[in-house]
Amino acid sequence: MLWYVVRRVVTAVVVVFIVISLSFFLVRLMPGNAMQYLTDQLERQGSYTPQEIQQKIAAVYGILPHSPVWKQYLTYVGHAFRGNLGTSILNPGETVVHIVGNALPWTIFSVGLALLISFGLGVGIGTLMAVFQSSRFAKVTTLVVSFLSAVPNYVVAILLIYFVADRAGLFPSGGAYSVNVTPGPNPAFIGSVIVHAVLPILAYVLTAFGAWALTMKGAAISTIGAEYVRSAESRGLLSRRIAQSYVGRNSLLPMVTSLALSLGYVFGGSVFIETYFTYPGIGYYLIQAVTARDYSLMMGCFILITVSVVVANLVVDLFYPLVDPRIARPATHRGRAGAKTEVTEPVPVGSALP
Repeated sequence: MLWYVVRRVVTAVVVVFIVISLSFFLVRLMPGNAMQYLTDQLERQGSYTPQEIQQKIAAVYGILPHSPVWKQYLTYVGHAFRGNLGTSILNPGETVVHIVGNALPWTIFSVGLALLISFGLGVGIGTLMAVFQSSRFAKVTTLVVSFLSAVPNYVVAILLIYFVADRAGLFPSGGAYSVNVTPGPNPAFIGSVIVHAVLPILAYVLTAFGAWALTMKGAAISTIGAEYVRSAESRGLLSRRIAQSYVGRNSLLPMVTSLALSLGYVFGGSVFIETYFTYPGIGYYLIQAVTARDYSLMMGCFILITVSVVVANLVVDLFYPLVDPRIARPATHRGRAGAKTEVTEPVPVGSALP
């Protein structure tokens, strides 16, 4: 088990290092060369000397553009691991870490809450569709969730803004909170935050829960047809125990992996939803950075998203052995006497042998 954990942690650290290294070369190889683009902008202003231009570029990107590449790389990696990702061009005077740090809570609140709601709703509906797969309910529900999962979330966002916000006036169409409330732990601010988050969360849930439902339906149907489920039924076990210990938990294993990876992507926000609702999350600032060619902020967002996904993948790798101990140990192992022991029949998760 210890060796399993060490391997996963080392792999995660190596992946993060590779991503930070690639981000360095990506900035240098992007069309137009980010540093050269900023240099041309400053030169056209005509109010800076070449030395001042070099200093400003170093302040933005954390490296001197005319120093050797290996020195630039070592400086960039060192700054990145210390949390120094440069200064934003879009927001002069603000560091990338400060901007990302202010945007992250809004993204975690809106997209994270929407993900959990859509996951729970999808798992519940998917289970019902699998259990009653021959009923009219399952057929109609499958059609509805298939349609919703195929609709782009920005289309739903536009429809909600037009019909619910503009025409009906039920909820605000943009922003994170009203401008006439004082930010802080007070009822007015908390209520305003919740009201402004309703439409972005609803847009996400309507387009995301269908995929969870279809995935859960497929996993549950496959589990229902497994040999160990039929064997449990032949032994006369209660249907409730079969559904919970044999079908439910084994069907949730692939869902747990998808949820953990999705939790990693939560830190990247929902680009289109946050942009249409002008919700100040990571996705909103990522689009702003791409539009304004703010490469420091852009790469800061990319690194955050990648690191979040890597950490989420690491967490689920470490969590899996707790759900199913068979994952952390081989199915075939040798005892003290050297005898070979084989597992010939799968043991359902969470159940005991009769």
